[in-house]
Formats: sequence, C-alpha cells, structure tokens
Amino acid sequence: MKIRFSLLLTLGLAVAGFAAQAQTRMPARKPTAPKEKVVVREGVTMKDGVVMQSGKVLVTQQGLTAPLAQPMSLTNGTKIMADGSVTMADGSSVMLKEGDMLSLSGRLTTAVMKAEQDSLIMAVKNGGGKSKMKVKNKK
Repeated sequence: MKIRFSLLLTLGLAVAGFAAQAQTRMPARKPTAPKEKVVVREGVTMKDGVVMQSGKVLVTQQGLTAPLAQPMSLTNGTKIMADGSVTMADGSSVMLKEGDMLSLSGRLTTAVMKAEQDSLIMAVKNGGGKSKMKVKNKK
C-alpha cells in the first residue's frame, strides 16, 4: 500500500511540475515599423540606371529615383553630366535624348532601340515575325 501511495504521489508531483511549466508566459514581441514602400512616378523605371525624362537626367539606385545634381562616374569609367552629356569609357561622347537609358554598368539603350525591341516582341506575340513563304514552281 505504501508503494502504491508513493507511486501516486510521485506521479502527481510530476504532472503538477509539467503543468506549472506549461503556464509560463512568453515575453511580448517588440513592435516593428512596416517597410517603406517605394513609390515610383509613372514613366520612371525601377531598373537601376540613368534615364533622360522631361529634359532631366534621373538616376535610379536601389529603387530610389532622384535627379542627377553633380557629375557621376560608373564602374567602367563612363562619366555622366547633369546636362545629359555622357563620356563613354572608350572616350566617345553621347548626348542623352528623351527616353534614353544608361545602365549602371555603362550600357546605353536608346529610345529607338527600345521601340524596335517592343515592335519585335509584339510581332512574335501576334504570330508575325519571320515566316517562310512557299514558292510555287511555274512550268
């Protein structure tokens, strides 16, 4: 009988110990501010680089766009001035026109090049593009 009583007492104390541990409260979470949303005006690209828009040279870096206030040098040696003149790494000079884009690695994409790419993409989507014509032999 004594063994049964001590076994029940031990079991009861163990259950009480587990129940006491389960009721401890976790510390409250620290409040965190939500991440800032990047708001981009219509027409400004989210890609990092330099774009000429509305007669202004705009620089986008890490999703943030700002007007170019002072000359900027790229990693490959290309230099961009606030008026839109660009001196490429090979020494040639180019003036940015409306819609021209320059990546931060120094690759220039003109508005004409973008229009050509867009028209080719639309032609492929619409089933156009390169197609083979059958020629009938006249005998």
